[in-house]
Amino acid sequence: MLRVMSVLKVFGVLVVVPVSVCFILTAPNINANFYAHTLLELHRQVCPVLEYRNLVILWLSHDIVVDVVLPHIISEVTYSKTISIAVRENITDKDFFYSCNLLFMDSLNDFETVNSLQESVKAIYLYPKRIHELVKASANETLLQLVRFGYQVVYDHSNTIAIYRWNKYSNQTTTIDPYKIAVPDETRDMHGYNLTMYNYQPISTVMTFDAYFLELVCSKRNATAIQITNLSVTCDIYTSFGLDYAYPIWTIPAFGTTFTAINVPRAKPKPIVSVLIDPFDKYVWITYLMLVLAMAVTISQFGEILGRCRFVEIVLELVMTCLAGPSRTYGGTFENRLLTMFCLMGIVLISSYQSLIISFMSIVRYGPEINTLEEIREQCVFEDYDEPKSFGFKTYPNGTYPELGMGCNFEMGRDNELLSLRIAANLINVRQDYGKEDYIRYRIEKYRFANAKAFEYPMGFIVRPQARELFLFYTQAVFESGIYEYYYKNKSTPAWLYKRNKFANEVVKVKDLMLLWYAYMCGILLSIISLLLEKMVYKEFKR
Repeated sequence: MLRVMSVLKVFGVLVVVPVSVCFILTAPNINANFYAHTLLELHRQVCPVLEYRNLVILWLSHDIVVDVVLPHIISEVTYSKTISIAVRENITDKDFFYSCNLLFMDSLNDFETVNSLQESVKAIYLYPKRIHELVKASANETLLQLVRFGYQVVYDHSNTIAIYRWNKYSNQTTTIDPYKIAVPDETRDMHGYNLTMYNYQPISTVMTFDAYFLELVCSKRNATAIQITNLSVTCDIYTSFGLDYAYPIWTIPAFGTTFTAINVPRAKPKPIVSVLIDPFDKYVWITYLMLVLAMAVTISQFGEILGRCRFVEIVLELVMTCLAGPSRTYGGTFENRLLTMFCLMGIVLISSYQSLIISFMSIVRYGPEINTLEEIREQCVFEDYDEPKSFGFKTYPNGTYPELGMGCNFEMGRDNELLSLRIAANLINVRQDYGKEDYIRYRIEKYRFANAKAFEYPMGFIVRPQARELFLFYTQAVFESGIYEYYYKNKSTPAWLYKRNKFANEVVKVKDLMLLWYAYMCGILLSIISLLLEKMVYKEFKR
């Protein structure tokens, strides 16, 4: 058969392909429209355009029917098309997993190409009737398996077509009417087919919804749910601990989230001496100091009796007035009114201050929790390895480790802190159950998750392409129905909750009052120095 070079314009792209003269002189006895319409309608039902926008055509046949039909398929504008004469030429992984593969074949050797397409989603074969007869007569199981992988479109040169499809679930061959094509959903009844899911045991014992989801799918499609923990066995679906670790081409969105949590120490109780500082914030004390200075300046300028004193003496008198009342004689209309108002203010201020101190001494107060990224950078210290350094966090020097309950660390999280904690307890190398409970109790008492998280992703299922549409349908149904959230909210779990001590029931020790002792000693020292200076100044003035 004579073949020439032809230039086709496909969606604005010039493609140079070798074609036969039949492109130019169509054989009058071949109904090209019938063949093309049948193939395109079958392709439209097998691969809806919303899910599979590209059609990959493997041109392995030199039959006259193929040469006549191919231009009609190329000119159809619904799908984009990739044409190749070999599997790995101009075909990417995206073409394998998100496209339909249309194979034009005219020999049994062409079926070897299917070996490279075993993990693709859909495949349609077009081959002559003589090849079909050879396949039926063959006892080669490998060949039969390759043929059964796709939809078989068998033609002859008398404008007749037969469409066959092997249902791997029922182990039967289905015939599809080429004049009224209706592709059945093979997964509607899976005839007890084993749907296998790989679950990592330390995680699956906590996140039980994954197994429940598989059971739910199998109950709807007459399949058998199989849970395995051995990665060496081929599975239909794998649970992925986050999309960042998944094989992206096979991954579909699943339920829940995974993230890298930052374990930070819980806030420690404040020392008892903090009751002297905490009742009022710094702005109250600054305002009070400015008021005292302003009144001291006013009295020094306009006071009748206290105005005769030095400025420092006036300041000290105002402080003493606020604490225990006036200690010096004062008089005059202006001075009386000013100090009377100051005494009233001192009564309110000191009374509220004393009340707050009494209240604070009866409860246990805690410092602020570490939550934001800035607080983690300032207050957390990690072990010295690459991950904390990549975030710019502070680390301990090489060879040293933080004390128990002091350092921060990273931890893989799932959904929330409680579920993540139970997963972490399953991962530790402790045989006894009480050892895991002790670990959980220790973690709850000493650590918590900061609000800042790193690398938060939705969970994903790694699904083989053949089961992708099935699980996509049911995952979407779970998302819309809210079953996932309802499942864990109504599931009984251990009540591992952290409770702070609300009321102070500890004895105040000497070390808790060390700051007061330091202040007392400094006051004594300052008094002695003031006394010595006063005597020295008095002697100088006496001379």
